Amino acid sequence: MTTKTATKKLSAYENAEKILRELESKMAALVETRAHDESRMEAIAYAANTGDQKAEAQLETLRDRALRRDLEAQNLDSAIAEARRRVAAAQNDERQAEERQVAEELLELSGLMREAGAKADRALKLFAEASNDLRKVIIATQQRGLNNPNAQQLQSLGERAIRGVLVDTPYAKAFEHLAPRERQNFALFTAAWASAIERFANTKLGGDAESAA
Repeated sequence: MTTKTATKKLSAYENAEKILRELESKMAALVETRAHDESRMEAIAYAANTGDQKAEAQLETLRDRALRRDLEAQNLDSAIAEARRRVAAAQNDERQAEERQVAEELLELSGLMREAGAKADRALKLFAEASNDLRKVIIATQQRGLNNPNAQQLQSLGERAIRGVLVDTPYAKAFEHLAPRERQNFALFTAAWASAIERFANTKLGGDAESAA
């Protein structure tokens, strides 16, 4: 059974860099052979120019190879210059693509920011309305003979409920820290108040019913 190995597709920038490295490697090998041949030419130069036909033939071969190598080096220089240009262009394209992606993400985040800001304003408005409703209800119950709950309790418990929620927001440092056991919850303490009012009212209703009987 044969298995296929997944090959990661190179990006344009990675491919351009790969080609540049290959060309530079070819140039390095060319320089190395040039140095070797030049050393060899120096070694046989005297013999080749003093009647040693074998050395003369070797020198001629080395000269021909040097000419071909020089031409190849010129071509490689041009190819390397173009490869470097392509690497820079691909790198620039990649950077621009990343910048476009960042810009698109920023546009999305700006929408979320607008939405969060509007949501916070709606929540604050609702909170203010609900708080004013609570104050009106407390005033109304006091007008009907109940002194509990009162405005002072609303102020104390409400403040602790607010500070308890703000602990988990960016504004926590602007308020004195409140320990978990000291935190309050609007729904819980208003429900307790409502239960007390209902018991008081039911007691009154029960008393009136017994009197009528």
